[in-house]
Amino acid sequence: MAGPTGGDQVSPAPAANPPGWGSINDVVNAPLLDVPPDASWLSVIFMWLTFPYNLIQGAIAGLAGCAFVGISIGFCKCCGCWKFVSAAGSVLLGRPFLMAWTWWRYVFAGLIGLVANGRSRLALFIWEWKAFGAADYWWHGEGVWCWSYANVHGILRSNQARHPAFGCVRACIPDLFATNILIFLSNSPDPTSQWKTIRTALHEFFLDNTAQAYTDRVASLAGKLNGDWPSPKVNDLNDTTRLQKSVCKCVFWVMFGVWITDEDAAVLTGWRTNATFFVLPRLVQRFIFNYGINKVKKLRLDTVGIVEKYGLQSKFVDMNNRLGDWKRDPVVKLCDEIMYVIGFAGMGGTSAAVESTASFLQAKIPAESAAEHINFGQYDTQAKMMAKYHENSEKYIKETCRLDPPVTSATASLKQPTTLTLAGRQFELPAKLLNQYVLSMSNRDAAKFSDPEQFMPDRHNLNDALTWNGAFGAVDEEDYPRICPGRYLSMDVTKAVIDHVLSVPAGRGLSAAAC
Repeated sequence: MAGPTGGDQVSPAPAANPPGWGSINDVVNAPLLDVPPDASWLSVIFMWLTFPYNLIQGAIAGLAGCAFVGISIGFCKCCGCWKFVSAAGSVLLGRPFLMAWTWWRYVFAGLIGLVANGRSRLALFIWEWKAFGAADYWWHGEGVWCWSYANVHGILRSNQARHPAFGCVRACIPDLFATNILIFLSNSPDPTSQWKTIRTALHEFFLDNTAQAYTDRVASLAGKLNGDWPSPKVNDLNDTTRLQKSVCKCVFWVMFGVWITDEDAAVLTGWRTNATFFVLPRLVQRFIFNYGINKVKKLRLDTVGIVEKYGLQSKFVDMNNRLGDWKRDPVVKLCDEIMYVIGFAGMGGTSAAVESTASFLQAKIPAESAAEHINFGQYDTQAKMMAKYHENSEKYIKETCRLDPPVTSATASLKQPTTLTLAGRQFELPAKLLNQYVLSMSNRDAAKFSDPEQFMPDRHNLNDALTWNGAFGAVDEEDYPRICPGRYLSMDVTKAVIDHVLSVPAGRGLSAAAC
């Protein structure tokens, strides 16, 4: 295996781009793909003109569960009219322009519902689930959602049909999202598939935790953080910006062997701070005049710029040469796609894990978490929390992320026509309809976890939690084909940053199996 390359920090001297590298500006400004008719600029104009009417309807539906069900799938199914007055009907008909009004009110309902539920996605999901009768499925966005451990577990152990979609709505490509990132690619047993080829290369070039360079860099994180952040205090657990910058520096160091500057780290924290914009559909993005899209486009430009600044283009050229039929042209497309995954999941996701752990250590509910669904139990003081962390940091982090996962849900699709019950009514749904599985709710399924909302790092089946898109640490974790490829990096960096703030000696707090 190639593994992460060794070497000391690279001087930030920009190198000339290699032949075939291309322009990242051309990539992010390429023609838009898969824009639904009801998200056209003409639709946005009418949405603004009817703003008060849409807001009133959205407020009612965002606060009253029965109204939310009505605008989602229709108020009744006694005739076929539900298809012409609901968001679900619009989706099944191809989201035509003439039904754009169903989405104008619907997006306001979703946003108001989120605010009404304390800006917690988990709390919103549970509210919607209850509105639909607390059954196996409900409707949100452009598809159906499932939550039970059994259903989510089954999806995660199978081959998933994926599309460019995020948050159960079609993704804004290629401006908000890179077009062919891993989360949009279907997986199959075929070793030559695009998904398998790129995932394998990603592991070999960046995430092989058995490679000497990887283990050496992880071992050196404590020293790097000591030099960068002398004399940390427990109160620094509340310095979110510093935590995020430290995560970005650590991730970049382990993957590239470069300890980046504060200025570069501040840029890369955008993968965490811009998280709100990733879930907004194009209709909403245009309603706010592409403010979110433009911020993320700049982030993508700046992220590739950091790669170029440190002369790291050759890693992506070498990786591209390993992709066979899936080579990217120009090479900067591959750089953008991989850095998107590293930024979004590696830096943004790990920052979320660090922030949640920092809050739990102080016996505080993390911001934007569902406070009513987290119970600290016997660990109700900062002293008790810190003592438990020192006892076994890996278990502590896993249980924290079970209750407050960095990724709350993910988007797959139905692989065949399926009949499902939504709010007590049967619907025949087509293959390829989006199907969101909710990790944050499956991790709370009482059929799987005892006292599911209580913080219990010593629970016997902790490794069965699906936080990292699979059972991280379970004996059969390799049976989850889409389990997070950076799960070890996420754990290593989270421990390094938290240990540094708490001044924990290197190696302390590890499970026996890890020592």
